[in-house]
Amino acid sequence: MKKTLLVVILAFTAACATSSLDAVISIFPKVNSSNIGESIPLYISVEDSRSSGVIGTYGNSDQNENDQDIERSLEDSRSTNQSNQYNSGSQIYTSQDLARTIGVALVDSFSRMGFQIMDKDSPSVVHLHVFLEELNYEVDSGTIKTDVETKSRVRVEAIDKGYNRTFSNSEQRAVPFSANADSNNSQLSNTLNTTIQRIIDDTDLINALKK
Repeated sequence: MKKTLLVVILAFTAACATSSLDAVISIFPKVNSSNIGESIPLYISVEDSRSSGVIGTYGNSDQNENDQDIERSLEDSRSTNQSNQYNSGSQIYTSQDLARTIGVALVDSFSRMGFQIMDKDSPSVVHLHVFLEELNYEVDSGTIKTDVETKSRVRVEAIDKGYNRTFSNSEQRAVPFSANADSNNSQLSNTLNTTIQRIIDDTDLINALKK
């Protein structure tokens, strides 16, 4: 019985150590319908310019895969639209196309504000170029609780309007015992959503687009 119990415990520990998280990130900015955009033609492009698709690491860092292996697995996951479980380590990544996720949120928000979303080759269109520069997860594990910090940084350009600004946000949470998929998804989503909300609420950006 003791031998069987030991095997079960070891198997459970190994499963915990090798589980990586394919994060699900949701962005739903709050925007009131208005005509502040005055039907100005607007083209929005979003680029994921992060240096790595790995968002962060939790668990035993000694068993983590290197970033190149994660990147290859991430590309496979995106191409097959399936989640992956890595053979070692506890990495946090997402198989979502974050550029598209952000783009959909921005297009919907600026449409609600009265801007006319157009193709990039449309006459007199204003080009709003958005760069996701950082989405990061860091964890400090303790015996009783786990401190998790998430960060996001997004740069926004409207070159023809002389606008260039970087928006960032960080969030810290103390999670009892250990972080899990639900708490990680919630914190990452909220951190990025707050950054996108700040872009939408920036009066300097709105005024620049209307010049």
